Amino acid sequence: MVHFALRFKKTVIVAALVIMAVTVYPFMKLGTEFMPPLYEGTLFYMPVTVPAASISEASKLLQLQDKLLMQIPEVAQVFGKAGRAETATDPAPLEMFETVINLKPESQWRPGMTVEKLKDEMNDALTIPGVANSFTMPIKARIDMLATGIRTPVGIKVMGPKLEEIEKIGLQLEHHLKDVPAPGASMPRGSLPDIFLDFNINRQEAARYGLSIDDVQEIIQSASEA
Repeated sequence: MVHFALRFKKTVIVAALVIMAVTVYPFMKLGTEFMPPLYEGTLFYMPVTVPAASISEASKLLQLQDKLLMQIPEVAQVFGKAGRAETATDPAPLEMFETVINLKPESQWRPGMTVEKLKDEMNDALTIPGVANSFTMPIKARIDMLATGIRTPVGIKVMGPKLEEIEKIGLQLEHHLKDVPAPGASMPRGSLPDIFLDFNINRQEAARYGLSIDDVQEIIQSASEA
């Protein structure tokens, strides 16, 4: 009976070692990401342009981006917006675009086309001066922004009292991160303040023309959006 128990223990140990050895190869192929991104069937194009862009320029850029995206055969529908929506949960500046790209079923794609190749083709087609491209997926983008506060799962935040020095460090980081073998691209987010203009309205001069303060402010706002 004792001899049988020893043989059984040896068998169990050998079986456990064999199972562990078999799992080594799949374990090495798991990668380092805890939850790989799930292909959602839709892409999310989130470019940014220079700060202080007017509404008319942002509208022109948005229409141009949508037109270029629709020229790609795999794209079924494009819907984009610039700036923030009428909600406090989306404080996006005017220079930030968000475009949902609905794709056709993969059976209708060109032979050999993949999601990564499609992103590269879109990125090449959307090479617009002053616009930094970024591609992700709608659900993934929201999860990343909730987790890190930015549009990517990994980011570097530089903080300090001098804005000029922060901007300088950001550009240096971009230069070094370009050589890192990873999907996507490095893109520094500007930290310098936007340009503001203060208008001091001369009430007496406005009254001479029968204009109120609101009238003058509406004229200034219309001129800034032109």
